[in-house]
Amino acid sequence: MIDHTKAYNKFLNQFINKWLNCSEEFPANKPKFSFIEKYIWELKCERFLSFVKSNSKKENLENELLFKKCKSFFKDELSYSNDQLQLIFSDDMIHATKDFIRKALQFDSNLGNEELFQALRNQWIVFGLQSLFGHPVQTTSSTLAYSLLYPYTDNFIDSRRISHQDKVEFSKRFELRLKGEEVMAKSEAEEKIYQLVGMIEDDYDRNNYPKVHESLLDIHHAQTRSIALTKNTLMSDIECFEIAVTKGATSVIADGYLIAGELNYDQLHFLYEYGAYLQILDDLQDARDDLYEGVFTCFSKNLHSQFLDKMLCKTYHLGKEVLATVKKIYPNEIAFQGLIKRSFGLLFGSSVVSNPKDFSPEFIQQCERHSPFRFSFADKHKAELSNFSVLFEKKLEEFKKEGFYAV
Repeated sequence: MIDHTKAYNKFLNQFINKWLNCSEEFPANKPKFSFIEKYIWELKCERFLSFVKSNSKKENLENELLFKKCKSFFKDELSYSNDQLQLIFSDDMIHATKDFIRKALQFDSNLGNEELFQALRNQWIVFGLQSLFGHPVQTTSSTLAYSLLYPYTDNFIDSRRISHQDKVEFSKRFELRLKGEEVMAKSEAEEKIYQLVGMIEDDYDRNNYPKVHESLLDIHHAQTRSIALTKNTLMSDIECFEIAVTKGATSVIADGYLIAGELNYDQLHFLYEYGAYLQILDDLQDARDDLYEGVFTCFSKNLHSQFLDKMLCKTYHLGKEVLATVKKIYPNEIAFQGLIKRSFGLLFGSSVVSNPKDFSPEFIQQCERHSPFRFSFADKHKAELSNFSVLFEKKLEEFKKEGFYAV
């Protein structure tokens, strides 16, 4: 039997050492794009954005045409392979996404679109892991419940409107419920959280699947520890990094247990690094928002004194290390490896375009030379890019109007 404490400590130390040893230099092998290449790419992108914009104004969206256009753009213009497209746009993935939304609204019809999308982000990770592990791509009661815990518990812990003492008291009650004890909820939202725990218990009996419930306690302890990031205390970058790594790793490991019930050592190692890296990416992208919200990650706390040029480069090189782990554990999963590698290519452009104040002018110019589009083009079309979220929200509103989720 795997000693989880020993394994997690080993994975954490390895991951921290990788981070510390990652170069702060801009990658030397990134391709450059000429003005003509950028111009051609922008024309293709503009046509696609124009199509999305026109569809976002329609009352009745043509789903099949929209998905066909998206797949065509990803394949012909972004050069995604057929295997990669299958992972993103498979019928199973689309049906499972719709089923998740339906079941989420059955559980709580008052869930807002932002909360649904937040939960969906985790559920999409679940779908990807189900495919990787050879399980059916589907929304189960337990993965639905766990994904919905995010908008309920994460937002509670991260909120500045709730006192530190209230957060600590809720955390204690929640821990007791995760251990299987009966707990009196102090609010309607807290009652919903305990109902979600009950849904997981229905799928995975505590006596037969103890590791499933241990994994939920692990992510709870990591989230509780992350409360320290909202307090104005002196913490080193490495301490903040460790908190983020543990939170991200335990979150995705819980996904794995809720999919399979049991995990082997290699699966644990992969899920640890994958989850940790996803959290580091989130913290990088959210650095300025976190700063304004008083959340002190290793990225946000440095915005007071420096640009994030070197930290973005370190994050890129850390991703290469994570990819090496994926290749070692899953050497035949070429499509999955390719999708992870593609995320590295988007890292510089998406980070700089989304948060230009976080980076030096010289670094932005350097990134732009390696981008297939001009950053002025991306900035100009930010509003149009938001049409994707408009489409998503319109479809949700259609579902709600039709009452498709009613029991």
